[in-house]
Amino acid sequence: MMKKWIIIATCICIFLTVTLGIIYIQLIPLLKDYGRMEIERFNQLVISHCYMTDQKQYDDLVIIERNENNEIELIDFDMIKVNQLASQIVLDIEKTYAQIEDGSYQAKDESAYQKRVEEVSQTGIIASISLNTLFHLPSFFLLPSIPVNYKHLSSVGSSIVKNIENYGVNHVMIELSIEIRMNIAMVYPFFEQYHTQVISIPILLEIFQGQVPLVYSS
Repeated sequence: MMKKWIIIATCICIFLTVTLGIIYIQLIPLLKDYGRMEIERFNQLVISHCYMTDQKQYDDLVIIERNENNEIELIDFDMIKVNQLASQIVLDIEKTYAQIEDGSYQAKDESAYQKRVEEVSQTGIIASISLNTLFHLPSFFLLPSIPVNYKHLSSVGSSIVKNIENYGVNHVMIELSIEIRMNIAMVYPFFEQYHTQVISIPILLEIFQGQVPLVYSS
């Protein structure tokens, strides 16, 4: 009799395991979508707080040369300053993420941002995706949540993006931004998802009187 119940219990466990496994596999596309959205939101939040550098670093980044008629002959950037600024931004970002990943990040104030980053640093969990959300069920069903962890796969990369164009009547708009590239992994129960995220940080937007020289229009 005991043997019969053991066989029945084993069959039930196998059935439940297979059923839950099939359901979990079907949920993977949704989990990936939610996970990527949460990771990108968190990265955007962190990076937007990482480049609070000295305002003087943003001064005199644009070089404009004019002729005797006050027409623009040359538009250029002080690339030494631009590269120094980009390096400082990347170092700030890498330092912050290193502290998050090794669990040593400490909130510097009581702001929601600082508390959020400290919580992620201590738990390693970026988000907990509720099964209620995935199945579109009311919250009173009290289904469990699936944690999403996060880790960097390589160092932060950056590139400088410049844009010069005519703006309105007899004006030039000059834009400068730094694109931050990160290779990351989202870690779910039983599988990982790899993702490359590019975030653009605006550095400078200025409008000057004059026209873009023909050399920039070709």
